[in-house]
Amino acid sequence: MNDDASEIAETTVESLFKSTPKAIRFFLDWHLACVGSGFARFCTLDDVVKTYQLDEKKFLEETKDLVVQTNLTRSSE
Repeated sequence: MNDDASEIAETTVESLFKSTPKAIRFFLDWHLACVGSGFARFCTLDDVVKTYQLDEKKFLEETKDLVVQTNLTRSSE
């Protein structure tokens, strides 16, 4: 796993949702029950990968791409 993906793995779900609202749809598309969970403020993306037995590389890379895309969109506004 590259450094960017390992760095994002330590991000909490709540932090991701606040900084990247499109992540909510992304999580729903992955069929994850994190949206609305009281544990979102404690769970990291690494916890999500382990809990749901996700393909770590794919999930974290797609999450990173979503964050980058959101940041690029904001910077161009």
